[in-house]
Amino acid sequence: MNEHEQVDEIVDDQHDSVRYAAIDIERRKVNGRDVEFRTVTVGPLEVRESDGGGMTFSGYAAVFASPSEPLPFTETIRSGAFKRSLQSGREVRMFRNHNTDDVLGSTRAGTLRLSEDARGLSVQADLPDTSVGRDLAVLMRRGDVHSMSFGFSVPRGGDAWSDDGQTRELREVILHEVSVVTGFPAYTATTAAVRSDEPAHSEQDAPADEQTGLPVALARRFNDLYARKA
Repeated sequence: MNEHEQVDEIVDDQHDSVRYAAIDIERRKVNGRDVEFRTVTVGPLEVRESDGGGMTFSGYAAVFASPSEPLPFTETIRSGAFKRSLQSGREVRMFRNHNTDDVLGSTRAGTLRLSEDARGLSVQADLPDTSVGRDLAVLMRRGDVHSMSFGFSVPRGGDAWSDDGQTRELREVILHEVSVVTGFPAYTATTAAVRSDEPAHSEQDAPADEQTGLPVALARRFNDLYARKA
């Protein structure tokens, strides 16, 4: 049994399998690479006060060895996929709904702490004492918000496709951002916990691709991935 099979077995023993989904975000590029977005929901969120009186957050923005909903292909994330990116020291920020105006923390400031464990990409943050931070804490305490997501790009050789193009494995990704998600993904599996109102917003309806049922812009991005996978 190799290292990755051992990690997958640990994940299966300790947690129920979860499925993650795509999320439709306005197209972004970083250093010429398209940023992709995925979201997961694996349980209720929690809010706790820290010793200093602020609010601390913890959760998972990605899970390993869990198949995605059809994208239309099925995708999994290999354990270790974030390792090199996390070790690079590149700044990563946490937002609400990937809105860059709603900053919740950053690795540079030490208010966002990211690491890999046996389950996936672990996220810990000190929520700001702002309207966005306070509102999210209320929503998570109530159980209205229970998803996280991450934005990433794939370096050359960072993914592997099956011969028929039906499955994709993410082996190495460049992590750009993580978010607490208050809306609904295009398809659904992370946990988040806040430790210490505004209502949750749904994404606006968008025209759907007839074949995949996904928003047209998202379907086009996946078609681009198919075109580049060879």
